[in-house]
Amino acid sequence: MPTDRSLGDGVYFDRDAYPGIVRRSVAMMIDAVLLSLIGLANWLLLLLVFYALEFTTTPDTLHLGMFLTFIWLYMTVVKRSRFGTVGYWLCGIRIIDLRGNRPSLTRMTFRLVMWTFGPFNFIVDLIWLGADSEQQTLRDCYCGTYVVRSTAQPQGTAALHLTRYFATGLAPSYPRVVRPRKFA
Repeated sequence: MPTDRSLGDGVYFDRDAYPGIVRRSVAMMIDAVLLSLIGLANWLLLLLVFYALEFTTTPDTLHLGMFLTFIWLYMTVVKRSRFGTVGYWLCGIRIIDLRGNRPSLTRMTFRLVMWTFGPFNFIVDLIWLGADSEQQTLRDCYCGTYVVRSTAQPQGTAALHLTRYFATGLAPSYPRVVRPRKFA
């Protein structure tokens, strides 16, 4: 019986190529601390400028707009680049799509929106990460991304299939690479 390849092929990696919970959590913490420091520096700089120019208002709206723009640039454009974020670089990990390429800007924006607004929270993502064979968070599953070690090379290619996730009466599906089975 022929294999269904209507979604195309994707890459899969050796199980050791996927970083675990600790490495991914450390990368997230590093990036969160860096973003917090940049947000604080931006706020203080804007306060000084507004004070020096004797404005009667505070720079709340300007700061929020600048900070959200920087977060978007850092978590999408920089994270998908060949350099990655500081946390990804220090932890030796990178993000790719299911075909082994750098994810598109749209895919990375969708991933950031899912991180920010749900429907999955940090705890559910970490639990899923520990139980998933490809060490993907639910966010990664639905966005079609893998987080792998920087030095990881694909072990092979296989067909992409839709996988269903049943919860709370819903059955959304996402594309997943189906590894070839090894027979003894």
